[in-house]
Amino acid sequence: MALLALAAAVPTAALVALIIRRRRNDLKVVVIKARGIEVHVSPFGATVTRVVVPDATGALGDVVLGYDRLASYDDPSDRPYLGAIVGRVANRIAGARFTLDGETHALCANNGPNCLHGGSKGFDRAWWTVDEVFEDGTGVRLTHVSEDGDEGFPGRVTIAVTYAVRDNGGSRDVGSTGVDDDRIRRRFDATLATTMVASTNRTTPVNLAQHSYFNLAGHDSGVTIEDHRVKLRCSAYTPVDATSIPTGEIADVTGTAFDLRGGPGVVRDYGVRIGDAMPAGDPGGFDHNFVHDAFVPTDDDDDVSPRVIAQVWEPRSGRSMHVATNAPGVQFYTGNWLNNRGKGGVRYGKHSGFCLETQHFPDAVNQPGFRSCLLRPGDTYRHVMEHRFFV
Repeated sequence: MALLALAAAVPTAALVALIIRRRRNDLKVVVIKARGIEVHVSPFGATVTRVVVPDATGALGDVVLGYDRLASYDDPSDRPYLGAIVGRVANRIAGARFTLDGETHALCANNGPNCLHGGSKGFDRAWWTVDEVFEDGTGVRLTHVSEDGDEGFPGRVTIAVTYAVRDNGGSRDVGSTGVDDDRIRRRFDATLATTMVASTNRTTPVNLAQHSYFNLAGHDSGVTIEDHRVKLRCSAYTPVDATSIPTGEIADVTGTAFDLRGGPGVVRDYGVRIGDAMPAGDPGGFDHNFVHDAFVPTDDDDDVSPRVIAQVWEPRSGRSMHVATNAPGVQFYTGNWLNNRGKGGVRYGKHSGFCLETQHFPDAVNQPGFRSCLLRPGDTYRHVMEHRFFV
């Protein structure tokens, strides 16, 4: 709360100077707000550290997992990538290598034999520059330059990430919560929009992802995500081998544990209970890429508007979240390996949060049957995702 007051009182230039102080145990953030939503963003990793939205009773809650201290985000031995932008290439690259124009590029094998989320020091552990804070307080733009050879990747890549919030016009009072309760419930409908843009001076793979973990009951609710209902607008997924590398197949989900399409799409159909749908076996949860039914393939991503790929509802709080994107896939991850001490000392155990990481398919740089993730000089990478929260 003190930081909110400080952010309101300090001029923009001074605020930017303040937030980029790099004291290891002092996490500074930019706060962006619209009616019904407040989001905190750190320049370290371009990380979303808090998303505060009301529940069905109007009570505010923080629905993303995160830390209080910068040191926890920068711990190389424990990297769940909470809330960060991951890249240069999100997800896994098989064998931590790829061949491009006849040249083989060796990367850091930081996930068994594979390269995960850009290597040992990906974009999640980089200091981003706060390039712009919107005058009305609804957005922030951060930039980063990944030099040629960074973690083994070719080419100098310039990246900009914009986080912006908006009220969708649905926030309103809707009456009392019951006969014996005169409190007013406050409906809300607000969106966090994330836009990731990149360019390069040499052909290179680029696949950025926003890696927030959500628990719509609240990060400190003490409950897992198993009671959440999820509905993915995905009729296919990409099966993986024992090291989580896609086999190259694009498989129909019908009749499998990966059919998370729910019912016929009626208004009250909230989808599949996550706890009832977990695939059996180790590690006991989802960590799979699903294929976006509504994806529109085009050579110009600027021509593609985000389309809904996932819907989530949490019955305890009444909160819903819809995720829309212009990307061809989404990695649905159910926090199978979480074992962390988070904000306020809260213990994040297995299945304490879930990720919906919109993306190109994993290992696309080595898979000729997948849509290419190569960015060439003169072209622009543009990845848009929107999180719409409402009750």
